[in-house]
Amino acid sequence: MRSVTMIRAIEYSLRFNVAMRCAIVALVLLPAGVYGLVNSGARDVSITHGPTNQRMVALTFDDGINGAYTSEVARILDHRGAHGTFFVVGETLETQGPTARDLVAHGHLLANHSYDHSRASKKDFFYSQVWWAQRAFERTIGKCPRFFRPPYGIQTLYVNAAVHRAGMRTILWNIEVGDWREQDPARLASLVLAKTQPGAIILLHDGTDGLQGADRSVLIDALPLILAGFEERGLRPVTVAELLGVSGYLDECR
Repeated sequence: MRSVTMIRAIEYSLRFNVAMRCAIVALVLLPAGVYGLVNSGARDVSITHGPTNQRMVALTFDDGINGAYTSEVARILDHRGAHGTFFVVGETLETQGPTARDLVAHGHLLANHSYDHSRASKKDFFYSQVWWAQRAFERTIGKCPRFFRPPYGIQTLYVNAAVHRAGMRTILWNIEVGDWREQDPARLASLVLAKTQPGAIILLHDGTDGLQGADRSVLIDALPLILAGFEERGLRPVTVAELLGVSGYLDECR
């Protein structure tokens, strides 16, 4: 009798342990299920470069819109007949709407760089930064970007899922030279030109974390040298959309 009771006690204990483990797994996976993480979008592959068989490159500028500095970057590009892609911090659109619309009017591409440039957390199940920034674009220019670049390049399952839900693609880069800390324009230009090959997506910064008035004068002085170097090598600076052969904006905002 004692052995039967002991066996039943062991069975109940095993069942309880299994039930507890299942409950723990469910609690861990529930947010993933709710927010669409267990799907192909959560494992979406980021784009780091374009086709290498055409002599095109994409200059991308992060962390704006930064007032006069962003406008001057655009003016330099316009003067050379070049187009750039501006990964915009969404909250800057609240005060920099005219500049945003001017960029679009001159053929430059606006893309999503989150709403307030906060660092993504592995515990942030919602990651609403993509959605809030898209709403700011919709209000300001009447359409939503196709491309997203996460602040600091940080990607989590939740970030990838948010991008997928919005119908967007993540754009990273394959050329990065630390332009935000470089103090010598000639050296900055030399670093960019030394690394650039056809199809490159080049990371530069026209702002800092979306802050207004951040000093980007080194970039301003280096950009004409970079563009002149591209021209000498027969490289044409285009938007990321043109580099990839797709539209830079979604058919509808999600």
